[in-house]
Amino acid sequence: MRRILASLQGVESTRLLACAGVLGVSLGVFIHGYWLIDVFPVDSRRLLYSTLLGSLLGMGGYFLLLRWIRNRLQGLPTFQQLRHVGSGILIGAFLFFTATDRWQEPSRYATLFLPPHTLQVSISPDQASGDVSILWINTSLGGISFDDVDFDGWKRETDRLVLTDFSKNSLNWEGKTGEEAQIVFQASAQNGNAVISWDGQEEGLPLAGKKYTYTRLFDVPFLASRGWILLLGAINFAVLCFPLYLLVWEKRLEMRQSLSHALSEISYRLTATDGLILLIGVALALALRTPNLGNIFPSVDEYYQLNAAKQIAQGAPLESVYQRSLWLVTIPSSLAFRVFGFEIWAARWVGAIFNALAIIPLYLIARRMNRVIAVLSVALFATNPLVITFGRHVREYAYYPFFYFWIILAMILFLERFPDRFRIYQDWKILFKPSLLLLGLLLALPPVYALEIDTSSTFKLILLAYLVFAVFIFFRMDLGDRKNLFIILFVVTGALAGGFIWLQRFSLTLAFNTLPIQYFFPNSPQQWYFDRLVLIPALGLLGAVSASFLLRRVNFIPVFLLSLYAAFLSFFVFSSNTFISTRHLSTTQLWFVLFMAFGLYVVWIFLQTFTFSKNRTIQYMMAFALGASFLNIRQSLLPMTSSDPYMPISKDYHYELEEVHTYMLENVRDGDVLIHTVYDLYVIWKGEPEFQATHRFKSDMPKEEALALVNQYDSGWIVIDKIILKLIPYQPFEVFSEKNGIEYVGLFGDQYVWRWQAHQP
Repeated sequence: MRRILASLQGVESTRLLACAGVLGVSLGVFIHGYWLIDVFPVDSRRLLYSTLLGSLLGMGGYFLLLRWIRNRLQGLPTFQQLRHVGSGILIGAFLFFTATDRWQEPSRYATLFLPPHTLQVSISPDQASGDVSILWINTSLGGISFDDVDFDGWKRETDRLVLTDFSKNSLNWEGKTGEEAQIVFQASAQNGNAVISWDGQEEGLPLAGKKYTYTRLFDVPFLASRGWILLLGAINFAVLCFPLYLLVWEKRLEMRQSLSHALSEISYRLTATDGLILLIGVALALALRTPNLGNIFPSVDEYYQLNAAKQIAQGAPLESVYQRSLWLVTIPSSLAFRVFGFEIWAARWVGAIFNALAIIPLYLIARRMNRVIAVLSVALFATNPLVITFGRHVREYAYYPFFYFWIILAMILFLERFPDRFRIYQDWKILFKPSLLLLGLLLALPPVYALEIDTSSTFKLILLAYLVFAVFIFFRMDLGDRKNLFIILFVVTGALAGGFIWLQRFSLTLAFNTLPIQYFFPNSPQQWYFDRLVLIPALGLLGAVSASFLLRRVNFIPVFLLSLYAAFLSFFVFSSNTFISTRHLSTTQLWFVLFMAFGLYVVWIFLQTFTFSKNRTIQYMMAFALGASFLNIRQSLLPMTSSDPYMPISKDYHYELEEVHTYMLENVRDGDVLIHTVYDLYVIWKGEPEFQATHRFKSDMPKEEALALVNQYDSGWIVIDKIILKLIPYQPFEVFSEKNGIEYVGLFGDQYVWRWQAHQP
């Protein structure tokens, strides 16, 4: 019997060794194509040795890991083992795509299996005149150094190869390319043909007097492809994360009991401790929002609010100014101008105050789960880079958190008072209780404001929250009562018909767009964990989703917050295919803050199930480690410290207009006209200089139309910013030139300036 058992154990160990060997090799290939090719040159010995070392370490580690997993799964029914394996695979794949970000880059290859290619280039001497250059040779694996190229009849000049001999020239290179290779030529005149040969297959490329990019695509074997690398990544993450899944599964009852206890014992009375937390939270938010409010020029959209607020402060009628967010943003900003003068920081200061005060309703929402989650919510809201950035803008997005959180709090209070198994025909009188009636009336105001008063703003996005609210009301109904069900179906049909008619006012199209998801995972500059350990928030999100469903009968708020986040994110994923901006996702971020706080609390509860965590010193160390791995303090300070015109968090461009404005003040004369892209907004804000007329220049304006504008006036200025200049389909420096009577003045900051002084027939 002992011999039989020993034999069986030997067979089992052999299988474990074989599995560990396969997984170890897969790990080595994965890290080779996912990380190491960005560190070491392709086909270098260091890359090969690092891959081998990773494989060997992976074999040893996987053998120990598989043996641990085997011992944990022994004795479980086959179906349960398969269920665990399936769950582990799904969780591993999720963590791979959320906790790492290299999968977004196309150049992920197992270069060991990439075939080499040979390149030959020659220029035929059909018309030996002018200059011919190769600016660069690039592949999917990176640029090719001219030092690695053999050439004859060419000369190296700084960053290019220049042809010196039309009659006898050649260029040769051999190596791995990946899926694509590019060669950029530049010729000063018609200079014959370039003969390009890849692996002996020749192609002709006529060289005209311009820059031209030649592109060649290659087939990549599956074992070398990006898809294979990503598959290996998902497999390895599934195996490596499987022990964590098993630990959570084993401790699920203890965790559920702790979470149920924490979410059920709620004190609705606020104490002095709650007041102190709110005071500290608001102070922290103000400290990250109000200093140095003039560190960066306004974005284009801010000028509309600034100019309207200034006009109102100067006595202009309300109906004569820019109407979007008039009551939400413009009027508060105009009041700030009356007190502090016409300063940009004054208008931003009002929004920052409102943004910081949003912590009050935020805390009241999270406090209805428990105090720890409320503290985490306050800390996350106060330090979130995306919220801070738009909290310092003269836009409605600074004010939305304050109003949105109060609306959600009212919805939660209403749902708490709304009875289960509600029968409309029998229980309708309950709706007229003072508390429910007041909450219902208050909840009716935001849709009226969004649909009838401020129709051009994005405040109407709050209607998505009303849709979630309606779904939760629906599931409080008694759906087993036929009479009640008939009334419900009638009401729902009417609501859907009304909603469909209302949606006809908007041009919404359905399409799938993954860009909004990238604002949350994997390594978004809008989040706390930018360039930090994204595994922690990814695990928190997983834990929060699971716990919110499992504990929905104990406390419905987590699943309500999850529904809000899912509804808002889904809206942008499936209906914002034409245009998406960072500021649009700032509303979705509000629910992500609350839900992420709940997720971090779930992670903390999991850690508390281990014996070692009972020690207070260990708890402090764990809390510090979690905070350090989660928070990027420099990213939270960036909105306050950065003066870069391009703000990486908001992805807005803040034009630096003071330099061009100083020049214009000194040189503009009476009767001058301004053709501009954005400068006129700054002129209105400053109130000078005065122009006879102003015309907006758009990137799609035909050159004939632009020249016709110039010919209408005797003198004037053309001011075009760098961004628009790149989008113009023709060459502005050729069209706006002396031959058309237009003189190029220069570049001032990020604004190109031209001038004309006499009417040209």
